[in-house]
Amino acid sequence: MRALHIIATCIAALAVLLLALPLLWRVATGDYYMTVTGESMRPTYDVGDVLVVQEPAGAELTTIGQIVVVTFTPGDRSSQYVHRVESVTPEGTRLKGDGNDTADPVLVDRSQLEGTPRYVLTGTSAAVFTSLQQPLIRFALGAIIVGWILVASRLSAVRRRTPRAARQAIA
Repeated sequence: MRALHIIATCIAALAVLLLALPLLWRVATGDYYMTVTGESMRPTYDVGDVLVVQEPAGAELTTIGQIVVVTFTPGDRSSQYVHRVESVTPEGTRLKGDGNDTADPVLVDRSQLEGTPRYVLTGTSAAVFTSLQQPLIRFALGAIIVGWILVASRLSAVRRRTPRAARQAIA
């Protein structure tokens, strides 16, 4: 009975941590998450990879080879994409996807820079992260956590009310 209580508590704590960790990371660092949706950066990134994007420091668009996250419209993350700095001109920075044969036709400037990838989640970790961001999955996981907490509390209450001799006789 006691082991079941400990297991339920550990599972509930782990589930809460899984749900809260992305938010805690975002609050602590200012990073945000971006899912790769195109193949232009293959083989560096695959479709479905999740990038943890950190705020720009300042020199990203002047560093040849730097991977950057930019947007077509400044401040609009719905049009963001990730490419690598290929060249720098007085008019702006030319980017190119690792999987593209040619560089991007349009130059970008500092106002379009969203940040740089700090970490990348790939494969199973990216799939789990993406799944945990879905409202239905979060709701279901939350319901499971509440259920486990209620069961663990109930088992604990029963254990406290059951005399020690009766618990030993059952075991």
